[in-house]
Amino acid sequence: MFPVAALLAATLTLPTTVQASDDFYLQYRQWQPYDWPEDVPAANDVSRSQRGMGWRQQSAVGSIGIDYDYQPLRIRTGEPAHNGHLHRLTFGGHWRHGLYRVQARAGVAGTSNMFKHQAFHDDVVNGRAAIFRATGEGSPLSLGVGGDHRFGSFQWLPRVRWEHASDSGHWLLDLPVLVQWQSPGEQWGLRVERKGDRWATLDGARDIESALYLREWRAELSYRVSPGEGRWPAVELGLGASVDTRVQYRDLAEGTLDQRLGDALLGSLRLGW
Repeated sequence: MFPVAALLAATLTLPTTVQASDDFYLQYRQWQPYDWPEDVPAANDVSRSQRGMGWRQQSAVGSIGIDYDYQPLRIRTGEPAHNGHLHRLTFGGHWRHGLYRVQARAGVAGTSNMFKHQAFHDDVVNGRAAIFRATGEGSPLSLGVGGDHRFGSFQWLPRVRWEHASDSGHWLLDLPVLVQWQSPGEQWGLRVERKGDRWATLDGARDIESALYLREWRAELSYRVSPGEGRWPAVELGLGASVDTRVQYRDLAEGTLDQRLGDALLGSLRLGW
């Protein structure tokens, strides 16, 4: 985590501009139940939802913001050493300086009982970072490296970033983790991305400290129903799917489990001011 914290601290010292816009959002996302494991009754299906909120300030050189989300991931099979109530609070953003682009976020992520009893351990501190360098002045292509928990334990991977805007919309490729498209006017949007993170966990007796890793491929199509005006928020609806969702956690009886939950459709609602 030290490289992430150092990179975040360094980027906060980059020059900024006085012209900026502030945005606040609320978001809700609901998945259909995962049918894992396959040989148990439907009553043991894994249910999942997400509630989130955040603030972001956008300027000519980048953005900075704070995000919070809560995901109840209810696993009713076995004896999980966690209560399934996953909370995450992160701070960070992205910045551009010359040929370089830096992305960094740091924060805390853990189960609700850990915060309730203030029984923290090292895994509660979390973060991600990436740095890119454009291949030339004005070039849409950048090469870099990024570190995060998208594929499980924290690891650094080479990244290739390409950005292009035309009459057909705005394209962003950040391989191997993201493909994004937005229509002119940003009314329609499509994201195909690798999602994954780590939450520190604590069992009910507060004896076993461990971590939960949740990772998936997610595709989501969004449509802005209303652009928002005055005090009325912009309203955005989303429909998509999570594919090859996997969860790794500690079970009191079985030890560390790495389970495939499977695939699930999802819907989302986002309000922005």
